[in-house]
Amino acid sequence: MAKDVTRGGKSETLTIRLDPKTRFILEYLSRLKGQNITTVVERAIVAAASQEMVPDPQWPDQPDGWQRFWDVSDGCRALRMAERAEFFPTYEEERRLAFAKSHWPFFYSSEDRARFVNHYIDVLWPRIDEFIQIYDDQKQSDYFAAGKAMQAALRAAQLAAPEWPIPAKTKPPEKPKPAPNRELDDEIPF
Repeated sequence: MAKDVTRGGKSETLTIRLDPKTRFILEYLSRLKGQNITTVVERAIVAAASQEMVPDPQWPDQPDGWQRFWDVSDGCRALRMAERAEFFPTYEEERRLAFAKSHWPFFYSSEDRARFVNHYIDVLWPRIDEFIQIYDDQKQSDYFAAGKAMQAALRAAQLAAPEWPIPAKTKPPEKPKPAPNRELDDEIPF
C-alpha cells in the first residue's frame, strides 16, 4: 500500500477583505496566467518584496533583499530581523537578541556572531523565553543557570553542547621590558 504523502509547505492561511474590483482583478490574473489565486498572490508578494532593499551597514554599496533575512529556522529569521532597526524590533525581539548575543556559543559559531549554529537554534528557539526567564530569575544566585539549562536541552536532543560558562581568555605573558641603558641615560642632559 502506498504511503499518503502530504505536500509540505502550505500551512499558513491569510484572510483578506477585497472590494469587488480587486477580487475581479485577482480572478482575471488567475485565469490569464493559468494559476490558482493563492499562486498569483504568492508570486505578487515575492515580486514586490524583491524590489525592496535594506541598506547593509557593513556593506553600504550592497543593500540586502528579503533573501538575506530568510532562513528555514524561525530563530535565525527572528535574530536577523531583530538586528536591524529598519524592521522596528519590539522590546521582546531586542531582548531575545541581547540574550543570544550574551550567550553566543548557543546561537553563533564564533564571538563575532557572523554565522548561526542552526541545529542549536532549532532546539533552543522554541523555548527561548523560558531560558530568558531562567536568566532573569537566577542571575543573582547563579549567573550561568540559563546556559546550563540550554546545555541540558541540547544534550537531551543528542547534541554536543558548547562549553559554558565561556572559558576566560588568557593573555599571553608580557615580554619583559629591556633594562634601561644606564650609559645612554647618563649622557642625556636634562
